[in-house]
Amino acid sequence: MMSHGDPLKEIIAFTREEMKKASLSEQAMISIIWTSVMYSVEWNKKEELVTEQAIKHLKQYSPLLKAFTSQGLSELSLLLKIQEYCYDNIHFMKAFQKIVVLLYKADVLSEEAILKWYTEAHLAKGKSVFLEQMKKFVEWLKNAEEESESDEDEAD
Repeated sequence: MMSHGDPLKEIIAFTREEMKKASLSEQAMISIIWTSVMYSVEWNKKEELVTEQAIKHLKQYSPLLKAFTSQGLSELSLLLKIQEYCYDNIHFMKAFQKIVVLLYKADVLSEEAILKWYTEAHLAKGKSVFLEQMKKFVEWLKNAEEESESDEDEAD
């Protein structure tokens, strides 16, 4: 459906139907969707261009990913798939943080899921590289969270 350029609404409806038929969990489905989205493209061989290409591609498909990340576990499953994909595809090693930030801004990934991944749920594959990439963003998330909590306290 992606290669035919079918509308995302149709892809989402079809995928939901197939998920029900096969009795798949949202976590299993998000893994399948991520794999389908990433393998529907011929990636550029140059590392500096592949990140740009990936961001453009994922921006287009973020509504599809968002439709299947309504649970925190699904978001974690997606983060782990992204980590694994970036580790297994060497050209994507530097793209990890940009992909996560894009999906955060597109409301596919929540700050809770990102913080949980960062503190305890990450894979060993490329852990030090990806944790280092995410360090500043995670600090920003934590600070933003603390500020919104203190705003709430002042409002009481």
